[in-house]
Formats: sequence, C-alpha cells, structure tokens
Amino acid sequence: MFSKIFLSKNNLLFNIDKIEELSKKKTCVMVKANAYGHGMKEIISLLKDRIDFFGVSNQAEGLEARKYTTKEVIVFGRCEDYKLCMQNNISFALFSYEDTKKILKIAKKNKLKPKIHLCLNTGMNRYGIKTERELFKIISLFTKYSEQPEGVYTHFSSLTTDKRYTHLQKERFCKLLTLLPKAWHPIIHVGGGRSIFENINADMFRVGLEVYGYGNDFVKPVLSIESEIVDIVKVKQGEHIGYLCSYTAQTDMTIATIPLGYGDGLPRKLSNKLKVKLNKKEAKNVGNICMDSFMLDVSKINCKIGDRVEIMTNATFFAKLLESTEYEVLTNFGKFRGERIIK
Repeated sequence: MFSKIFLSKNNLLFNIDKIEELSKKKTCVMVKANAYGHGMKEIISLLKDRIDFFGVSNQAEGLEARKYTTKEVIVFGRCEDYKLCMQNNISFALFSYEDTKKILKIAKKNKLKPKIHLCLNTGMNRYGIKTERELFKIISLFTKYSEQPEGVYTHFSSLTTDKRYTHLQKERFCKLLTLLPKAWHPIIHVGGGRSIFENINADMFRVGLEVYGYGNDFVKPVLSIESEIVDIVKVKQGEHIGYLCSYTAQTDMTIATIPLGYGDGLPRKLSNKLKVKLNKKEAKNVGNICMDSFMLDVSKINCKIGDRVEIMTNATFFAKLLESTEYEVLTNFGKFRGERIIK
C-alpha cells in the first residue's frame, strides 16, 4: 500500500507512564472510533499487557475490542443486546431505572453476571441518572436482585473552558456517591478531557486524547501519516487542476499526485491549504482534495514517482487550519484505507 499510518510505540507508552504518574490511579484507555483513528487492534495490542481497562462507545466496538484482549472492556453507550455483552464478559453503562430493571431480569433469567457501570449525570446531560430519587430506586433494584455495580462514574463537560461548572459537577458527583450503600465497593471513575487534574478521589480515570499525544504539553503524538508520489503531470498556464476547477495554473507547473483523500480521512476542507514535506522541502496542495487522492505543486522540487511524502506528524496543525479540534482530525482517519505500522 502506498499510504501508511505509523504508530509510535515509544510515544504511546511514554504518554501512559506520564498520565499514571500524575493520576496515581488506574487508567481506562478509550479506544472508541477505531482508537481515535489510530486503529483499535493496533492500540490494544500495544497496551493489553499494560492497561486493565479499555473503553468503547457501542456494543459493536465492545465485541471488536474483545477479539484483541481478555482485559476489561466497558461500553459507555447504549447496547442493543445486553445478554450478548454478558456472554462475552463485556461491561456496560447503565442510564436509568428502566434499564436497570430490564438488565437485571435478563441476567437472572439467563444465570449471567452483569458487569454494570452506573452513569451519574452531573451536568453533561447526555446520558445518566440525574436525581437522588432515581438513584435510590436503582439501588433498591440491585438489592432485590442481590447484585451491585462494577463501577460508578460521571463525565465532565467543560473541563478546559468552565471551572465553575466543573466544580458544580464535582459537587453533584460527590453528593450522589454518598448515597451508595456502604456494602458496595464499585470502581469510581471520571472522564472528560483533563480529568486527571481535577483532584477527585477516584479509583480510575478514563483518558482518550492525551493517550494519543494531545491536550497537554507533556504528551507526544503517536500517529503520523506518509504516502508517496504515484504520478507526475505537466500542466500549462491557464489549465485547471482537480474537481470544479478550484485551482488554475498561473504559470506552467509540475503536479504530483498522492493516493490519499477524504475517503481515507484527509479533510476536503484542507483543499488548497494543505502543506506537506517532500524530499525535505515544503510542497503545497493545489486543487480540491479528491476522495482517493490529492495533488501537489512540485514545480520547484526535484522529485520522482515513488518518492515518500510526509503528510501529517501533528494533528494540531490540521486542527488549526480547519478551525476544529484534534479529536475530529484524528477520528477522521478511523476510515484510513492504508496500512498501519507500529514502529
């Protein structure tokens, strides 16, 4: 394959070490969305002997993760088939009294052990148990079925932008935790951006972006992308390049074609903005990025078919050009059609 994603094992393990050095707690590494574009299979293979918990968004991701590890896998979204999750030793979030009643009945009927994580909604208002009344009802159901949750957690919505609201969420979480039976000993965990700095007495932190090298100065990017020139075309002044005639040659030009496009996760909005490294020089994209390729102006660069092109070493650069975030840039590459190589 011409295009390749490279994953730095050293940077990944360095990031985990730094995170746990700061948190001094267990870490749940989020591998949803194909491990933020890095490749779920590859990331789990690198961390399965280092990490005890992996987090995903849905049942399909949970079953996929289970193929690669015997460690704990937690689904944080709603599942379609809780029986299937239990049969595959997959933990899952629980959001309401009705969910609790349904899941505990399924478990009892099939003589299965549910591994439930209670989601406490402290202000994210996406999922979860929000009121003391509903929490008490859920506790009574657990008591009735002689069960208890494996974990209890919340998610912070605005860690990097609103300290007051974050403080409010922390207070709500701590208050709801006091209502849990003393006989329960669940894993208390939190997540959402830079939660490891929030001075919460948790047993575990769920970490995503920082594992992959962003969101803090002390971490190092794990993913880089390279491809190569597959064609070189001479273009006359006045000719158009790419779809919709989005670029017109002002002089005679030499154009190189790179087999990577928005079908692989390279954002089309980078068209005519993207700059890459070719033979130690900067080359600029011209014309709209296609589904399967993009074009470079190599008029002043000595190059040939087969020369390697360094496309991305840091997602922050792309994020700034797109006025977006590293989250979006990285997860786009979840659909990357090239090869992922661990180095």
